[in-house]
Order: sequence, then structure tokens, then C-alpha cells
Amino acid sequence: MPDASESQGVHEEPRIGGVEKPREDERVLKQTGADMQNGWISRHGTLFLTDERLVFVPTPLDTALLGKRREIPLGALTAIERFPHAVGDAPRSGRRPRIRLHMGETVWEFLVGDLDAWIDLLELVFTRRHARDGAAVPEILREGHVNILLEDI
Repeated sequence: MPDASESQGVHEEPRIGGVEKPREDERVLKQTGADMQNGWISRHGTLFLTDERLVFVPTPLDTALLGKRREIPLGALTAIERFPHAVGDAPRSGRRPRIRLHMGETVWEFLVGDLDAWIDLLELVFTRRHARDGAAVPEILREGHVNILLEDI
């Protein structure tokens, strides 16, 4: 896992206020219900993946409880981590498996039902972006899983 002291550059924090839901001109590649873990607070909502960004939109109830939309530009990600790393391992203390998205020193945690499918698709998106225009590919941190979406690439 990348060490915070070895940050791969400084990136802006994910946008908080004024984040737009996916626009009509954006292609939504995946969307599912998700919980965003932020310390001891968890927000429920929908996580969207578009060609350029991840967008978390909290439910109306969580919005009323001061939950904010979050935007994470794909180009800002330095690592995509499955927690725990090994498929089939269970986290200690009753926590659910989750995806951790690293942006330099900032780490965002999302709990999604189809965890490895999310990581598979993110890995595919970054592989295609790299092939198309040389965009950086974040480190994928997980063990015991083969991404069949990449077999022909």
C-alpha cells in the first residue's frame, strides 16, 4: 500500500459543494448503491463511474443530515485497494470488505455489494485510458483475483 509520505504528487481533495450528478453528456459506466465511510460516519447513496470521474450522491435522507456529494476525478487516483487485499478474507472487528480509493494522502472508502466487479471495471477503464492517451494507471492492491475483463488486452 502506498505510504502517505510517498505521495505521488499533490491532488485536490474531492469536490464537496456543488458537485453535479452525472450529466446527460457523460457516459455512466456503472452505478450501484454504496455506503461512503468517512471516519465513524457512513453515508448511504449511489456511486457512479463515468469516463472521467467517480461521483457519490447521498440519499435524500443523508442529504438532509448534511451528507454531501463527492467527486473524485479518475486522473487523481494513485491506488485502488481492496480491503482486505485477499479475496475471501474477512476484515477484523466485523467490518465489511470495501474499496479504498487513494488520492495521494486522501483515502476514500466505499462499501459496495459487488466489490470485485467495481475494481475489475476500474482496472479496465484505466488500462484503456493508458492505451489511448498514456494516462497513469493507479496501483491495484488486491490478491487472489483474476480480472477476466483484461484477458484479451
